[in-house]
Amino acid sequence: MNYKLIIIEDDPIFTFLLEKGIDHAELQGEILNFSNGKPAIEHLSNSYSKSHNYIIFLDLNMPIMNGWEFMDKLESIATTDNCMVFVLTSSAYRDDIERLKKKSLVSDFVTKPITEFHLKGIKDTIIEKFEKNGIV
Repeated sequence: MNYKLIIIEDDPIFTFLLEKGIDHAELQGEILNFSNGKPAIEHLSNSYSKSHNYIIFLDLNMPIMNGWEFMDKLESIATTDNCMVFVLTSSAYRDDIERLKKKSLVSDFVTKPITEFHLKGIKDTIIEKFEKNGIV
């Protein structure tokens, strides 16, 4: 199954490594990169479609529009039917984790650096939701 894979991350080196990891994990789909939440939410506001499945890799700490602000806006556009957000952050604060657990679109929270093990778990979560449940 092909996905819309959206990476929202301000560190170009981490973005590069994440793209390589996505490729290695064999997650198929169009990859779009954004350096902060503002252009990403603008893109989704104009192109979000219920006919696509969206996998969003979201950094929390970014300039201009951070991950928290992005999530607040995304909740008015996307649904859990076809969108999964994987939060990637260097912040492992308990308050952040508890706050993220309350966000219905957030599927998982991964502390950087992301590893092949993390990506395999993410892929399994995606397959469980979209492919095994027949969501197209």
